[in-house]
Amino acid sequence: MGHGGNVIEELTTDHREVDELFDRIESLPAGDKQRRELADELTIELVRHSVAEEMHLYPAVRTHVENGDSLADKEISDHATVEQHLKDLEGTEADDREFDHLLATLKLEVSDHVQDEEAHLFPMLAISCPP
Repeated sequence: MGHGGNVIEELTTDHREVDELFDRIESLPAGDKQRRELADELTIELVRHSVAEEMHLYPAVRTHVENGDSLADKEISDHATVEQHLKDLEGTEADDREFDHLLATLKLEVSDHVQDEEAHLFPMLAISCPP
């Protein structure tokens, strides 16, 4: 962890890195093969991030936040949805007409998840336990 062990700061930094990857993909012309490479990089980052949240964040939420079990379960369900979108995108080449649609669907799901975590879950956890 590069933020003195503060998992919220580390995960927030991850969120910004994911935003940047989406921006990089979207800045390239449709069909550009580099979009596929960046989508693979995005997949790796999102899977790594999900594992970190499931190993470190959600157990803390379950322990320290009121109604933590239901909150953590909802976030894990969000992860399952994102994973399905990643699997759908995985087999699609950048020049396939579905690529942009699948990427947009993934971005919307990830953005909603990130916004919910940063606006609700992270503040609740920050109040309930030390970094």
